[in-house]
Amino acid sequence: MTLWQLAAILLSLALASYIQTLTGFAFGLIVMGLLATLDVLPIESAALLCALLSLFNNCMALRGHWREIDLRLARRLLVTSLPLLPVGYYLATWLGEERAPLLGMLLGCVILIACLALLMQPKPRETLSPRWHFHTAGGLSGLMGGLFAANGPPLVVMLYRQPMTLVAIRCTLFAVFLVGGAMRMGLSIISPGRAGEHLSELLMIGAAGVFVVIAFTELARRFPPPLSDHHLRQVAYAILLVSSGNLILKGLI
Repeated sequence: MTLWQLAAILLSLALASYIQTLTGFAFGLIVMGLLATLDVLPIESAALLCALLSLFNNCMALRGHWREIDLRLARRLLVTSLPLLPVGYYLATWLGEERAPLLGMLLGCVILIACLALLMQPKPRETLSPRWHFHTAGGLSGLMGGLFAANGPPLVVMLYRQPMTLVAIRCTLFAVFLVGGAMRMGLSIISPGRAGEHLSELLMIGAAGVFVVIAFTELARRFPPPLSDHHLRQVAYAILLVSSGNLILKGLI
């Protein structure tokens, strides 16, 4: 791996950690989108690295806020997310062996759809959504988490509609991300697929990436930028839209 590739990976992790800590979403989408767009890692390897480092990001973001997690809603999401996560994971393994361009285009489409869904910004409901809404969002999240280690968008769209405080929404999101990320990491260890060919190199990158994730998560917690939540989201959407367009074009060409 060249120096510029390593720098691109670490900068992607830094940006994703910073934005996720401030907004409650986008770590997986930004890391996967940027790394796939820049062609510095195969999608399967990028997903493994993303799953590993998102665990540290979510643990740090939850530090001191564990009591803010809405356990009831977290369970509703996880009851369908966890069973479908292995389905997405093994689908990614099957697609990645001989259909890498198709997998990249699928990632681009997923990022584009996620951006459009997040841009809708639905108004919060006066009462909680029906239980099956949570189960549906959890199932979609599990599939996305298994495919690309980016399970956030369905959960973000679901929870931001609920009559909850912003702190409770973000902490519940981090908790669900943490459980899903741990499961995906376990699957990666048991059945690494093509990523296993570069496992030692990925672990070395991950070791360096841990310090980047910790540093920029802490930076976001202590020194948030003078931007509103709305403007921060716009920055994240712009990054994701550029990445998705590039991946879709690559798949079509």
